[in-house]
Amino acid sequence: MDEPLVEGEGVPFVVERASGEKVARQIARAIVRDIVHQGLGEGAPLPPETVMLNTYGVGRPTLREALRILEMNGLLTIKPGRSGGPRVRRSDTQDLARLLALHFGSRRVTYAEITAAREAIEPTLARLAALNATETERQQLAELLHRSVDSSTGSLAESQQFHRSVAIISHDAVLGPLSMSLQLILEPLRVDPAQQWSVLMAEHIPIGEAIIRGAADEAARLMARHMRHYPALVETANQIVDWD
Repeated sequence: MDEPLVEGEGVPFVVERASGEKVARQIARAIVRDIVHQGLGEGAPLPPETVMLNTYGVGRPTLREALRILEMNGLLTIKPGRSGGPRVRRSDTQDLARLLALHFGSRRVTYAEITAAREAIEPTLARLAALNATETERQQLAELLHRSVDSSTGSLAESQQFHRSVAIISHDAVLGPLSMSLQLILEPLRVDPAQQWSVLMAEHIPIGEAIIRGAADEAARLMARHMRHYPALVETANQIVDWD
């Protein structure tokens, strides 16, 4: 069972007031550091507010702002009431996609640029999947390919499942979540007919088979070709990234 954060554990927190960074953000980073240091999992409670105020040496408004920052970024859930309070939440690719979309939008990044980034990342993930997938993951990928062969029509959802699977079994903690997040940003724009997805899904078979065999170069080459076959976002390519 996960234990709550304990006052005084880990490296003592010191506010870097000369850094120019808001104190609440520094507190938020310190809380995440302590969560990681103690190995707290999903749902683990944080200490009572009085303990955290003493641990981090700040006032109640600053602490609550730090907790709100973490809640907004998907790292905590905060429930009101006597039995509530902040608890650890494992962030997911939806959270990352939302943050990236907000950042990209503020930088006036277009959907065409997001598409190009995915085209660059996916072959690397296919290569890493061929090198790093476990035997269990290779078997699961084989089962996914078998189901896609049996499917009479292709769909966006099935295509996305394949690419998410490749990202996961690549075991790359940076590129995997990044690619899945970029996919989520582009997802609402993909409205191509089922026939198009059926053709694209047929290309998953040789890519998946190369990954299962551990043929890294072949998997990367096939994935690069596959990504070039995706239909262009003609109407939205030059639009600035947004997030609903």
